[in-house]
Amino acid sequence: MILAAQLSHGHSDPELFVGFLGGVILIGFGVWALIKRMLKETAQPDPWDQNIAAEMGEADATPLCHRCLTAHDASTDFCAVCGAAVGQYTNWLPYPQLLSVGHALRIGTSGEFRRSPLAVFFFFLVSLVEYTLFAPVYWIVMFRRLNEPHVPDNLPQPAPPNPGATNP
Repeated sequence: MILAAQLSHGHSDPELFVGFLGGVILIGFGVWALIKRMLKETAQPDPWDQNIAAEMGEADATPLCHRCLTAHDASTDFCAVCGAAVGQYTNWLPYPQLLSVGHALRIGTSGEFRRSPLAVFFFFLVSLVEYTLFAPVYWIVMFRRLNEPHVPDNLPQPAPPNPGATNP
């Protein structure tokens, strides 16, 4: 905006004009490439058949938690098992939205997420916005958890040793 105002008031600095023109060209090329990519891609088919799609669309279908796949009531805002936001409008309501953001950031410190650079950057950026001055404390806890080996929850745990058994 400032550049456009300076260009329109008779300032004839050629470097400013070339920089403004280059920025407009880059933005235009980016928009053109995005539109071209969106028009080129075909819609991916659903991984299920028509019967399952019809059952999911029924009004009496049982909603499931997207994180732990536990069935819950349609009026529930949060999953009773894992705490994820499952309500239809939970993230739009002022107070429950805070709880939902808190749950998302707790996932970052627990280390129970797919560890990719994009996910780590997301947790880094959202914690900066939400916690501001306390974000470095969050980062220390998060990066400490990232250095620990990640063990998925669905792996079978070894049975505890029987205290009454004798070792040969």
